[in-house]
Amino acid sequence: MNSLKSHAALILALISILISIFLFRLFNNVLHQYQQNILNNYSIVIVSEKEINHLDIKEIGKIEKIDISKQLNSMKRKFKNLNLASIKMPYFYKLKLKTLPSPQKLNEIEQTLKSYPYIKRVLTYRSSQTKIYNLLMLLKITSNLFMIIIAVLGFLLIIKQLEVWKLEHNERMYIMELFGAPFWFRGAALFKIAFIDSIIALLSTFAIIFYMQNSIMYKTILKDLNISLNMNMQQEFLILLIVSFSISLLSSAVVVIGRNK
Repeated sequence: MNSLKSHAALILALISILISIFLFRLFNNVLHQYQQNILNNYSIVIVSEKEINHLDIKEIGKIEKIDISKQLNSMKRKFKNLNLASIKMPYFYKLKLKTLPSPQKLNEIEQTLKSYPYIKRVLTYRSSQTKIYNLLMLLKITSNLFMIIIAVLGFLLIIKQLEVWKLEHNERMYIMELFGAPFWFRGAALFKIAFIDSIIALLSTFAIIFYMQNSIMYKTILKDLNISLNMNMQQEFLILLIVSFSISLLSSAVVVIGRNK
């Protein structure tokens, strides 16, 4: 029973680390796509006295001219005596940015645009954009910090559990050390245990991920955010496989090396 509890503790610790890593990658992927969606729907509107084809501002990815013909036709119908041909109309443009700017960067872009003498009005909708940006950054920092804490605690729990196993195998390791057994042979039992438990943890993690990705709540959240998440699960499996084995081998090595101190 004690052996089963020991295995369960190590497996749960590994699962917590692997899930933290997967969620870290998943959340960053979701956040990136959500930011891209916001960026596609966000633009800076400017009013210019002359036509604009290029602005020497590196943050601007595209300049789109706003067609105001519908508004002009509406004015003609409403004010039949108004001679619009005699009025020099300004030019309206939408500026698409390459990345979602921070409030400070957005202010810099606004001031740069206002420095052009022919640009008479700049609409950045700064208040709404700043709220969205700050909320996204807060979510990113909070979630990443939470996942890092879980991963660190899981790693410490693994070390603690392997220390317990070291005490259980201490006599055997001491005898092997007296006979000059190499490092890898002295810790063979620990390496084997860690290897088997890492496989179990990896399979359990992907079972949890599979259940999560096929849950109604998960699909509903992505649909509400207008995100189609297509993660390469083979790549994710390979990453978690490498991480799982690396943690197991590193933890076992730390314990075996600690035997000589």
